[in-house]
Amino acid sequence: IAGYTLGGADILRRAMGKKIQSVMEAQKEVFVKGAQATNQIDRKTAESIFALLEKFAQYGFNKSHSAAYAMLSYRTAYLKANFPVEFMAAVLTSEQGNADKLSHFLAECNAINVPVVSPDVNQSGANFTPIIQGETQSIRFGLGAIKGVGEGAAIVIIEERQQAGDYTDFSDFILRHSDKTINRRVIEALIKTGAFDSLGADRASLLDSIDAELAEAESARKDRAAGQSSLFDLMDIDQPSSPSKSVNKGRQVEAMPTAEKLAYEKELLGFYISGHPMDSYAGLDLAINTFNQPDQLADFDDKTTFRLCGIISNLAIKYTRKDSRQMAVFNLSTQDHNFEMILFPDPYEKNASRMEEGKLALIHGLIGRRNGEMSLAAHEVFELANAIPKIITRIQFILHNTRQAADFIQQLRSMIDESYGATRVNISFLIEGQIVETQTAQSLTFTISNQNYKTLRRHKALAGVRIQSIPVKAIDDRPAWQKRKKARY
Repeated sequence: IAGYTLGGADILRRAMGKKIQSVMEAQKEVFVKGAQATNQIDRKTAESIFALLEKFAQYGFNKSHSAAYAMLSYRTAYLKANFPVEFMAAVLTSEQGNADKLSHFLAECNAINVPVVSPDVNQSGANFTPIIQGETQSIRFGLGAIKGVGEGAAIVIIEERQQAGDYTDFSDFILRHSDKTINRRVIEALIKTGAFDSLGADRASLLDSIDAELAEAESARKDRAAGQSSLFDLMDIDQPSSPSKSVNKGRQVEAMPTAEKLAYEKELLGFYISGHPMDSYAGLDLAINTFNQPDQLADFDDKTTFRLCGIISNLAIKYTRKDSRQMAVFNLSTQDHNFEMILFPDPYEKNASRMEEGKLALIHGLIGRRNGEMSLAAHEVFELANAIPKIITRIQFILHNTRQAADFIQQLRSMIDESYGATRVNISFLIEGQIVETQTAQSLTFTISNQNYKTLRRHKALAGVRIQSIPVKAIDDRPAWQKRKKARY
């Protein structure tokens, strides 16, 4: 109709598909002029034809499709409202292997108070498993969803459990799979993701005991194969279990740190299940971040400077086509969302040493808006723990007016004495629904960290907290010659 080239038509198609109003408006005149030049169609008729395209771009849907979607929407809404645990377990299973989709649905589980917990050798199925025990409801991560386990090994574990009963301890599990149907790699993956946590032993202890357990199970298997039996076997009596013996054969092993647990969960499950590395910064991150939800980005103009803290993940180093310079694409994961970011060659050259997978970082960058699409370009990368004391200028602790308030104040005073710094401290009291301010000495300042903040935040006397941070410093991303020109004049 309007003599579009294939490339020109694709511009219009993209604008319709992504509902980019500004491009649609620009294309209207192109269409009208093209219709006149190509087919001698007058302006009024061409505008009426383009109006059909505009209407379809708003949302084109035929009635039969609408009816089918309405019915499907009603049924799924009914299931989600009345059987949320079973429904979300099925949805998670349907997207197993798709990290982006699973992340979205895990956030939805959290929003509707359906906890998704770590896998368990005595409860998990091969897929995401609904667990309903009275009023306690949760979803267990499936054994088959663990990297390094897979569906085949998961089925073997589940079938053995169904035939011979629950696994009583780690030794029992190893012994019942001593025929090597479950190899060492599978066992390590199960330990690292918490699949044995319910049996009472720490993950570090279990990892330390694998060799001894496998050797003992192999010896028992060979004895059975040779026809030897113990006194208990001959008398048909169950052998007494020895939990302390099954943990690490008497060795003392330090408990696995939370950070290490979370790192293994991220590696083998794709997600943090028992917590999140940003949990200890909860509250501080809200004061630091320019935005916290993806939909808030629509409120910012092009070239707006932003500040955001989180954990670096999915880090990929790439090369520019023009001059093969290094750059990076990565996700910054906050407690609730993943934000995709790009680090162009110049900023990457300055920040390369700070770019590490799994690192807690503070990102300083620019929001981009082009053709209705948003982008986040990182310019500076800082280590979060070092940046926090420099950014948080004031903390107001609001306390319940109880006896426990004195203990809170004493604990805070000790922290101030131990780590004097630049962050001002104020104390207020919540009395009959009103916040009563107190006169706090200007000298009450300390160096805030995620650890001392976390300790204070968990105190029973704390009713709330107000945090102030320094404003975000605007980034000037103009070429160097333009900056010099401004300085000269």
